[in-house]
Amino acid sequence: MCAAASEQLDELSDDGLMFLFGTSDDCEQANRLFSELYSRYRVRVSTWCRRVARDREKVDDLTQEVFLRAYRYRRSFRGEARLSTWLYTIARNTCFTALKRAEGEPSSGAETLDAALRGENGFEIHRRLEREEAFHSLWRLIERKLTPTEARVLALHYGHDLPLQVITRQLMLSNPSGAKAYIVNARRKLSAVLSGRRSGRHLAAA
Repeated sequence: MCAAASEQLDELSDDGLMFLFGTSDDCEQANRLFSELYSRYRVRVSTWCRRVARDREKVDDLTQEVFLRAYRYRRSFRGEARLSTWLYTIARNTCFTALKRAEGEPSSGAETLDAALRGENGFEIHRRLEREEAFHSLWRLIERKLTPTEARVLALHYGHDLPLQVITRQLMLSNPSGAKAYIVNARRKLSAVLSGRRSGRHLAAA
């Protein structure tokens, strides 16, 4: 595989793994990345499926179906939610569909699978909305002040935890310093803008 050949897959973050998995057009590369995904989440997905299907054979079948769907729809992962949340949604839909096929109505078995994700209460939702608003505000600033390549390198490195060497190869950057140069320029521009904002606030307060 080209982008991750010299990188240990187990050192990639979940977002970094899914970025490479979702953008890979090479079958061998995609299969290696899928194997890493399966290794990380097989036990967790199997546990989710076991809450619905008590039969071991059905649990195994459902687990395989969840990962087949994850492979099929890997390009739909955008990183808005955690990978575990994305897989949980696939698992829940897969299990409810299986219940509907088997029983005609999933309501009798739906209670065995907790529909609420961990931490999904009012306080957590409020904090998440605040974080999302702060993120969107920062991203609007990035889009205004940085070049498209600087913005993309920044997102891949800090948003998806991809190493600079991987980004350099993935984007085919030919400059001597690779992705590092774009990071340095982006941080310099953003620091100048943020420093200007802080100076403006101090003057207004005075």
